[in-house]
Amino acid sequence: MTSRRLLVAGTVGSTLVAVGGWGSGALPPGWSGFAAGTPLVVAGVLLLSNAWWRLRTRCGLAAAVWAAPLLLAPPMFSRDAYAYVGQAALVVEGLDPYSSGPGALDGPLVEGVDGVWRDTPSPYGPLWLWLASLVVRLTGERLLPALLGMRLLAVLGLLLAGWALHRLGGHRALWLGVANPLVLLHLVAGAHNEALMLGLMLAGVAVASLPLAVVLVTLGALVKLPALAALPFLVVAAPRRVRAGLLALLAAGLTAAVVSYGTGLGWGWLTTLDTGRARLSLFSTTTGLGTLLGQLDPVLALGMLVGAAIAAVVLWRVRGPLGLGLALLAVALLLPVVQPWYVLWGVLPLAALAGPRLAAAVGAGCLVLALLVWPSGRSVLRPPLYGVPTVLAVAAATFVLRTGRLVPADVEHNTEPRTSPRRSEPS
Repeated sequence: MTSRRLLVAGTVGSTLVAVGGWGSGALPPGWSGFAAGTPLVVAGVLLLSNAWWRLRTRCGLAAAVWAAPLLLAPPMFSRDAYAYVGQAALVVEGLDPYSSGPGALDGPLVEGVDGVWRDTPSPYGPLWLWLASLVVRLTGERLLPALLGMRLLAVLGLLLAGWALHRLGGHRALWLGVANPLVLLHLVAGAHNEALMLGLMLAGVAVASLPLAVVLVTLGALVKLPALAALPFLVVAAPRRVRAGLLALLAAGLTAAVVSYGTGLGWGWLTTLDTGRARLSLFSTTTGLGTLLGQLDPVLALGMLVGAAIAAVVLWRVRGPLGLGLALLAVALLLPVVQPWYVLWGVLPLAALAGPRLAAAVGAGCLVLALLVWPSGRSVLRPPLYGVPTVLAVAAATFVLRTGRLVPADVEHNTEPRTSPRRSEPS
């Protein structure tokens, strides 16, 4: 099938997802769906996934064309966008989002917030809350425009990520990192702030100047903390590590202070990072193992320690975006709370330099995860099958990686993969 036909097929698929979302997505309160919504979404996801898997060229164009219909869909595969709006409304009303939940307010902007987040302080950084509050100030009490604004922030992040990935790895990187259905379904349709976090983080990895790189990565962490993992990789890649480390600490601290005090939101987010854990996580393998053994808390703690240990080993043995991706993927998969879009923390950096077989393996795992969430945000698999969705995704990735089967022909790329731009020495 030619790339033009694949572009059309993928666009039809994403359009079906968008239309079906109005029947079965994470609809605003009081909105009624229609019965055909879920079949339309499932058919659309399958069509989109097939087109992506067979795509060889024009990956950036494909991502843009396939994302366009999703801009007009309701929030899908998660209700987090409602929490973003509710937390932003707290900022607009002059309340501290790090001590109050959206339930402290009344009105249309907080009615759709999931129960987990209604009375929970925000775990997000001050840069994100400030940007989200700008959206709410512009849209007022109108919920749908506010939700669209959150999606546009996600698109801004993906544009940054696309620029950085193309600079680091060419067209192959865009296939896995931007056109990927898991990216489109959860970062665009789901409007998750991971998109902006990853865009800023990857932009930092892609630029040549270490001070600018540190500022961009820190800004990403001030959206959501996992971006901070890129800082040690920047330092290790620098010619003079001790000097680079001191410069990185100074630049990161100054950036964080300027944003924290400049937005008026302060440092309260450092005390709320563990919020939102009221439910057991269906995608968490450590939750599954812990419930199976009857030792949930010790196993969750052990999982975090193992993830941190893997990240530390990778830091010293694998340089650049590849190492960053492996480290973040390990951390994401071993957290007490795992969501399908969390794996994108590692997938997007991996996309920069992954070879055809690794890219196909990671892509296969992404497809499994994309198929295991209903449009409303509920997992296809239900308790007590904790961790099983992620185990299935890892199994699919392992099968492709070890056997080489199902690996599509390499997408258009340079004969020599690009490496991270050389950084100027700290001055």
